[in-house]
Amino acid sequence: MNYQTSEMKKVLIITYYFPPAGGPGVQRWLKFTKYLPDFGIQPIVYIPENPTYPIIDKELQNEISDKVIILRRKFLSLIT
Repeated sequence: MNYQTSEMKKVLIITYYFPPAGGPGVQRWLKFTKYLPDFGIQPIVYIPENPTYPIIDKELQNEISDKVIILRRKFLSLIT
C-alpha cells in the first residue's frame, strides 16, 4: 500500500548508531526505517552530528530510504 507523507503517522527513533556506522545494530535500525513507510509510518531518526564510530560502512548510506527524515544534532558526552 502506498501512503502519502501527509497521511503517515510519525515515529521518532533516537539512536547513536546509524549509517555511516557499520555493524549489526546499525542494520537493525536501517532495515526498520526502510520498511516502516510501507505500513504508513514515517520514521524520523535523531542521530549525533559528531559521532565516533568503531566501524564505518559508507555503502549503508545508499540504503537509507528517501522517506526517512534524519535530524543531526551535536552530541554532548557526560564522560570527560
